[in-house]
Formats: sequence, structure tokens, C-alpha cells
Amino acid sequence: MKILKKTDLVLLISVLAAAAVFLLLWRYIQNRSGEEETQRYVVIEAAGEEIARLPLNENTTYAVEREGMRNVIVIEDGSVYMSEADCPNQNCVRQGRISEVGVPIVCLPHQVIVMIVTEQ
Repeated sequence: MKILKKTDLVLLISVLAAAAVFLLLWRYIQNRSGEEETQRYVVIEAAGEEIARLPLNENTTYAVEREGMRNVIVIEDGSVYMSEADCPNQNCVRQGRISEVGVPIVCLPHQVIVMIVTEQ
């Protein structure tokens, strides 16, 4: 069995690097073209009912106050997060920012769900 020469190894690494760059570029172009065709919104639900639908591309703050409970949702720079909540465990606040469709922020004690959806 023949061992790879130095030039063979350099050629192999170059081809793999070029393929990786091509793949990343292709995925970037796919994502960019999909963003232009669809508008993304932040949907806020409380107790199973949609209470707000806000564009993800507009920075804003929205407070959910119901039955003595409070959650503050912030939309900023294409992502959304829960900046404050008066629930005991604070899991919804600690979850941090989301910017992808299908990844929810959930405040279980207050029954508040925040998610990103697309519409064409």
C-alpha cells in the first residue's frame, strides 16, 4: 500500500476546503433567498390564545400582564427574548434569545409561549 505523498495530501486538503467553502456559501445563499420571500413574526400566546403577532424585524418591547402575572418580551435585532418575568423559576428569562422558527420560549407558570413563525 502506497503512502500519500506530501503533494497528494496538500491536494486532498485543498479539495476538502474548497468543498466546505462551497457548501457554506450555498447554505448562506439559500437562507438569504428564503428570508426575502417570507416575513417572520413573533407570536405571543397566553393560556392557549394568541394575544400578539409582532414583526421580528421591528425592535419593540411587549408586556404581558394577566391575572397578576407579568412577562416582558423584547424583540431586538432579529431575535426575541424574555427580559423579565415574575415567575418563581425564571427559566423563561434564562433561556435567552431565539431567532429561529420553531424554537419556543415558554413560561410554564404563567402559561405564556413566545415563538417565531413565518408567513409568505
